[in-house]
Amino acid sequence: MYCDGCGTQLMVGAQFCTKCGKAIVGGGAVVPAAGPGMGQAARPAGTDGRVRRNLRTLATLWTINGILRLMGAGSMIIFGGVFFPFLRGWGGRGAWPMGGWGLDGFLSRGIFSAGVVLAMFGVLHLVLAYGLFERESWARVLGLVIGFLALLRFPLGTALGIYTLWVLLPEESGAEYDRLTQGGGQMNSATVSS
Repeated sequence: MYCDGCGTQLMVGAQFCTKCGKAIVGGGAVVPAAGPGMGQAARPAGTDGRVRRNLRTLATLWTINGILRLMGAGSMIIFGGVFFPFLRGWGGRGAWPMGGWGLDGFLSRGIFSAGVVLAMFGVLHLVLAYGLFERESWARVLGLVIGFLALLRFPLGTALGIYTLWVLLPEESGAEYDRLTQGGGQMNSATVSS
């Protein structure tokens, strides 16, 4: 049996596709999640499918954010090297710690350091995106931490942080995310043991 939404091979007896999260009916037919006015039988108890519906979008947004962060970090490091040439002299004559304690040395190290910090956050955002795409169990906790930190970066970071927390923070979302990660783990172990 294969999911008609994403083409992933389905396990016998599975209730949801482990890749796209669509509900599976009896003989492998895939149906959309129950909507208003439809029966509640297709949905797991206690959840509205928020994580399943929004996980791919959330991971894509974090991927884009991580790439933009890395581009910003690269431009800061290049900016520091072009406009403050003693940045290239770190450890050399007249550079810190021997000298260079003036405004120029401070600016060059400050811009370079800010670029490194931005690059670390960019890599962290890409790690989060990977974890969400692959439905890793640790990705929800990392997403919550980074989502709270993103609230401080107004306006786009705040919007992404609010969206991340809306998808991942509620208790029902945690239970749904755990079901999604367990479904992926069962599929991987079944594939390996076959």
